[in-house]
Amino acid sequence: MRWLLLELGMNELLLPDLKKLAHQIVVSRFGLQKGCADKVEDLLKSHKYIFPTDAKGKVLGDQPFCDEATIDTIRLTFFDGEDSFGGQCHDDFVSVLDENDEPELPVAMVCLIATMIYAILKDWSSGNLPSSAQVKSFNASSHVGVYKAHQATLMRIFDGSRKKYHALMARLYKAVSAIDNSASTGSSSTCDYLDLNAMVEE
Repeated sequence: MRWLLLELGMNELLLPDLKKLAHQIVVSRFGLQKGCADKVEDLLKSHKYIFPTDAKGKVLGDQPFCDEATIDTIRLTFFDGEDSFGGQCHDDFVSVLDENDEPELPVAMVCLIATMIYAILKDWSSGNLPSSAQVKSFNASSHVGVYKAHQATLMRIFDGSRKKYHALMARLYKAVSAIDNSASTGSSSTCDYLDLNAMVEE
């Protein structure tokens, strides 16, 4: 994944700090604590963790990658201040639609953070607090399959409807780039929770 980090303007040496930051967010957003093995197993199944849920716990299948953990981690990693990657590279966030120039998040950015969250959940799969070494350790090469699974989910949306793909990625951009962000809403398994038909096109 070294090429991916270069594409996003990141140094591979920053991964431990990124994972440590993401770990704090994931623990908070998913309420992870000792004895949470069953919860983690449920979150990992069909990549449920990339979806928000309603007040009754129902998965919102029309909002992939819109969970609070993903949005918060992308925002704090890439859009934290004017000197951040997002603040400096606004022109790199382009639309796939000729008729709509709303900026979108790139696939690589979304998939990297979703893969990082997967790795953190795997660290908690025993239900025990990960060691300090685990919290900072992230072997990108060992998670290529997960990254490609997330990439395939986004390509499935793109192939199904370019407008729905744009609506999703533009919505994510708005959520993570907003100064006052209130828009939060090892597996290569398929994303069974995805409800492409219910996704909006604008």
